[in-house]
Amino acid sequence: MFEELKKRTLKGTLAWSIILILVGLGLAGWNAMDAFQIVTGYTDFASLEPDKISNQVVKVELADNFGCYLEEYSKNTRTNATTTTDYYYVIWTGDDESTDWRYMSIKVPARYGSQLDTMAMTTAEGGTSTPITFYGKIKKLDSEEMYYFKDYLEDFGWTDADIEEGTLPYYIDSFAIPSLYGGFYVILFVGGVVLLIYGIVRIASAASGGALKKLHKDIADAGFTEASIESDYRSAKFFDKKGTLRVGRLMTYYTAGSIPRAIPNNKMMWAYQNTVTHRTNGVKTGTTYNVMVYGETAPKGLTFAVANEAVAQDMLNHFNATLPWVVVGYSDELKKLYNKDRTQFLQLRYNTCEHTAVDPAQEGSGADGQA
Repeated sequence: MFEELKKRTLKGTLAWSIILILVGLGLAGWNAMDAFQIVTGYTDFASLEPDKISNQVVKVELADNFGCYLEEYSKNTRTNATTTTDYYYVIWTGDDESTDWRYMSIKVPARYGSQLDTMAMTTAEGGTSTPITFYGKIKKLDSEEMYYFKDYLEDFGWTDADIEEGTLPYYIDSFAIPSLYGGFYVILFVGGVVLLIYGIVRIASAASGGALKKLHKDIADAGFTEASIESDYRSAKFFDKKGTLRVGRLMTYYTAGSIPRAIPNNKMMWAYQNTVTHRTNGVKTGTTYNVMVYGETAPKGLTFAVANEAVAQDMLNHFNATLPWVVVGYSDELKKLYNKDRTQFLQLRYNTCEHTAVDPAQEGSGADGQA
């Protein structure tokens, strides 16, 4: 039993664990350099030579720009109103002492538009403005962004050769609050590491049998020996194709997520069917069927998902026939009694007979009840 469950748990855990590991590797690997730069300090954009500019996280003291060539906006689908969110401005690389420099772009939040427009006018007149500090990540212009960048320069008489020689196809995607947006890369990196470790731990735990710890505890807390549970599990009636939901004479076995668990039958109090109809925009999209079980070890209830109503009723009928101390069926009165007067609820069945499973084949052994 336990070896079988360990293999089943490993098999069931493996796919999701591998996905977690791959996603973790992707997040951690993709954001590692950005997170490292943010933690150790942003790269000074002015210090970067054109051939060294690629995808760094940078700090830029912007004192000059050469005008806006593109704006981004969002559209309210309800009112069709548009709101400008960002502007793209032409800037140059390096500092005033640089002899090797290129034109490229910076993308700034819309609230900086008037300041950078004023800066552009000052730059055109040969002056220098008070620097504005931006933090951002260098990214490559996509085809649409590059089209507008080239179109803007062509209006000033630039040829394709001039653009090829004098520009870089990059922009600084700026964020004004480095601790907020820059921390996003750190969060992604840390999240990736956590997912990676969690995926590895899941596989290691399943392979070593660690995922069965809760099941062992369920058995010990119920006062049964593992040898008796081995036999009970083998002879239990199951209610799903994989055999993960089983009702034995001693315990009911189920899987919580990917973890095998069990609830002692002699502590069960109440079981009933719960049917949920799902609708989208008023249209029925499906129905799920569950068997709800309440007991001393699960006072708030356990939900066992089953394939259909027939399986739910089969399981409830089995409870009714083999566990005479369990109230089977639902009514608002039973719910009120269970929640408000547990003592009286227990007098319905729980306290009226021995908690020993009976053989449903014996005439009269099943208790009356409505599922």
